[in-house]
Amino acid sequence: MRGWRRIRDLISHWLRVPRRWLGHPDLRSLNRRADRSRRDVEKLLQRLHPGVGCEVVSGPGTSHLEAGCYSQNGEDGVLLHILSTAGVDQRSIVEIGCGAAVECNSSALLCGFGWSGVLFDRDPQQVKSARSFFEERGVSNRVEVLEVEVQPDTIDALLAQRSEPDVLSIDVDGYDFWIWKHLTVFRPRVVVIEVNASFGPSTSCTVPWSAGSSHHDAYRHHVRGWHHGASLVAMEALGRSKGYRLVAVESTGTNAFFLREDLAVSDLPPLDPGGAWRPHQVRSRRHSPDGQARQLQSLPSVLVELDGTPAS
Repeated sequence: MRGWRRIRDLISHWLRVPRRWLGHPDLRSLNRRADRSRRDVEKLLQRLHPGVGCEVVSGPGTSHLEAGCYSQNGEDGVLLHILSTAGVDQRSIVEIGCGAAVECNSSALLCGFGWSGVLFDRDPQQVKSARSFFEERGVSNRVEVLEVEVQPDTIDALLAQRSEPDVLSIDVDGYDFWIWKHLTVFRPRVVVIEVNASFGPSTSCTVPWSAGSSHHDAYRHHVRGWHHGASLVAMEALGRSKGYRLVAVESTGTNAFFLREDLAVSDLPPLDPGGAWRPHQVRSRRHSPDGQARQLQSLPSVLVELDGTPAS
């Protein structure tokens, strides 16, 4: 028995060696978050003090603007740049699909800039966490978090009695296109909406929806959850039909930013969706963008015309 214990301890010792070398998973995650925060601070300092540094040619897209206090992919920096350039009015935001609020597009404005907001999520646990999140930061008196499954045919009724916000954020991993299409009760200054880069840079389509459909399950038609939302080309066509211009796509390819045309400024020119498209950063680590598009071609979709109208 003692011999077996010595063997077991020896095996355990050697198995711990690579783990010590790699570091504890929680520590690695914390280190990644710290590294990202440092990079974001560097970007913000460079923008605040442009005369100090050497001239650097920025790469394509919005990576030089991205910075994430609470957002997942640096959306905070892009959104603040757009609002600073185009101006604000009510200082309020509506977010559909806020999750636990730890990583969403509204938290920086609500916690750091004194905005008010109405947030929706269908997951009761996420809603509970979001309410606790805002209570801990002392801003719950300005934030309403509602447990609601927002559907395209209910969006107007839910927001009919609300004042028009400056920003609308939609991230439901499903009927995002249809929710924005059916919204008619107000026209926010800026719309941030998730797009599905896996459809590719030229395809104009969205997942199908009909009245009475339950919330779209991203895993229903594709095991990895790629079947959701709409392509960037389709979303740009919809935005244009509603009087908005595409002004930014963050570098991971998952969020598009639209500015209302009557607020257009030269510093935020309209972008061509084909040129603004970025491959999905995470999925493209193991699957080529063309491979992702091929897998989605055989799944249910609705073509979207150039004027933003879904084909019948």
